[in-house]
Amino acid sequence: MPVNSFENYPMSWKPVINRNSETPIYIALADTLKTDILEGRLAPGTKLPPQRELADYLDIHLSTITRAFKLCEQRGLVCSIVGRGTFISSDAATQGMLTIREASEKIIEMGAILPNPDIEQLVTNYLKEIVTEPDFYKLMQYAPVQYDKLQIKAAVRWFNYYGLKSSKENILFSSGSQNAIFTILSALFSPGDKIATTNVTYPGLKVAANSLGIQVIPLPVYENSITAKSLDYVVKNHDVKGFYLIPDFNNPSGELMNTDTRREIAEYINKKKLPLIEDSIYSLFMSKPLPPISSFAPDYGIMIGSVSKILSPGLRLAVIHVPERYYTAVSNTLYSIVITPPALMMQLFTRTVNIGIFDKIRELRIKEVKDRNRLFDKICTGLKSSGNSCCPLRWVFIPDEKNVNPSVAEKELSELGIQIYSAERFVVGNSDIPPAIRVSLISEHNPEAYKSGLKVLNHYLSQS
Repeated sequence: MPVNSFENYPMSWKPVINRNSETPIYIALADTLKTDILEGRLAPGTKLPPQRELADYLDIHLSTITRAFKLCEQRGLVCSIVGRGTFISSDAATQGMLTIREASEKIIEMGAILPNPDIEQLVTNYLKEIVTEPDFYKLMQYAPVQYDKLQIKAAVRWFNYYGLKSSKENILFSSGSQNAIFTILSALFSPGDKIATTNVTYPGLKVAANSLGIQVIPLPVYENSITAKSLDYVVKNHDVKGFYLIPDFNNPSGELMNTDTRREIAEYINKKKLPLIEDSIYSLFMSKPLPPISSFAPDYGIMIGSVSKILSPGLRLAVIHVPERYYTAVSNTLYSIVITPPALMMQLFTRTVNIGIFDKIRELRIKEVKDRNRLFDKICTGLKSSGNSCCPLRWVFIPDEKNVNPSVAEKELSELGIQIYSAERFVVGNSDIPPAIRVSLISEHNPEAYKSGLKVLNHYLSQS
């Protein structure tokens, strides 16, 4: 029982911790906070009691509270705002990774981004040819640590599609973009460091950062855009050590960063000598992608070129362009995590790119996305959304008159037979939750089912 009575004192959080446990009190307190969030006793956005007040209530030293709050920050549970206090993060109670439903469930999948499997038949057919080759057994053994000339050629060509000049000294392969993100964070940042990104972003970044004790900070928006001023603000006020951006069709907002802003951001990164992780997962859905930020910041831009969305989801592979200053650190960390991706996946990627099969697949992917966007615009005439005719997702805004928050909309749409993802899943730190949901345009591959899903979506959001 605390020395001072808090029985009738208004506190937003009165934690109960087991003092007989062998767990250090600061860890137990952080664990209690997480439990209270997940079980609904603490809502996102709740302002926590001042540290001194909480220390007094629990009868423990202030430094213990400070350590607990720091741990909670690293776990992404709370966000401190200078001059205002500590708040429960907007995304603290949300599920990290986006899951894909089993095909047997009677629901139209419009949440996950899943390329059309019919197009992948080109990859499958070529894989069958590889399997019949006399020395195929070699591809079932461990892949060599050193990349061969054909693999380097394919990787360099891959980055040429984006408009980024690369070479043998820059190329690394990982087992997908999530593996690449985890590797880069592990190699270049330490527990307690902070990185910044847009106020809504790919959930996998948050999962990787939280597991490494790295805090993700939202970038402020100026004049409806992320600018160098946004980056400078978090560097000065939060001591941010690097950045993660998706300039081409940001996930989930679908926003496309213009070239001038890319140059401006690159100039700032060059000046401050800070690393940028540039995720280009949707870039190749454009016939002529805009210049990557990394092309303007060759010494600091680390670019991830994922294969899954544009070529084949089964190819758990990503190509990473790493500036020479970071190459050794990222390469050594990657080796310690995965050693090297499977030889068969490496060979399949190398051949499809080098002999031109990928060019045909990409053309079909681009056409599919454009067709789906036209269909969305035709059916969902009354909905406001952001995106692009080349973007495989739409960020659909919930009308004010609908008067539901995004998580409720996700639940109610699921009950109506379609799966979408709410804004809460993507929000960073203590950012305001946008009144929006993310809709995938290339997840349900049955055209009639997809049309039905769009009609359900349009009807639901159009009704007050």
